[in-house]
Amino acid sequence: MSLIDAVNELKKNGFDPKDGKEFNPNERIPDGNYLMTLDGASHSVKNDHDFLIISFSVVEGEYEGRRESYFPSLRQTKNDGTPISPDFIARTISKIQILGEAVDNPIPNSCFDFDIETEAYDAIADKLQGALGRLLKVTIATTPNKKNPQYPFRNYKFEKHEQPKVADAKDPFNGTGNTTEVSDDDLPF
Repeated sequence: MSLIDAVNELKKNGFDPKDGKEFNPNERIPDGNYLMTLDGASHSVKNDHDFLIISFSVVEGEYEGRRESYFPSLRQTKNDGTPISPDFIARTISKIQILGEAVDNPIPNSCFDFDIETEAYDAIADKLQGALGRLLKVTIATTPNKKNPQYPFRNYKFEKHEQPKVADAKDPFNGTGNTTEVSDDDLPF
């Protein structure tokens, strides 16, 4: 990308230097309803903590091209070793399974049949690979975080969306009888 391409991208995204607001393509998209594609699902580790990253891209509207990431946690204990509420874990599992249904790729209960969440993250990420590129409706709503107000909770609701029709590419010569057999002797080299 050249510098002028970057300037054109800024203009395309509505940047106006008179507003005094720096362009930040990684800024979170605001609460609302979006048509998105499922772009990725992977298991990662940072600071001895496993987590699942599920990423999406907005495909229409003002925020088209912007990305959003969802980090569902299946941890069973907090950093201090105290147990996490089974209701919280069950809620997360239900949301992951709803996501699978929204992209016509159900996440079976067997993806959660492990003693540790690391293996579950791998199983879920592997299962979602078959749904990459599929459309879904995503509703984002933030709620206050009492412990860390500067980091509000982002809540996601996933819903099915009709997938685009794919053209049925047929062989135009199939069944016409207009075929020619070519052997090695017919080739000039």
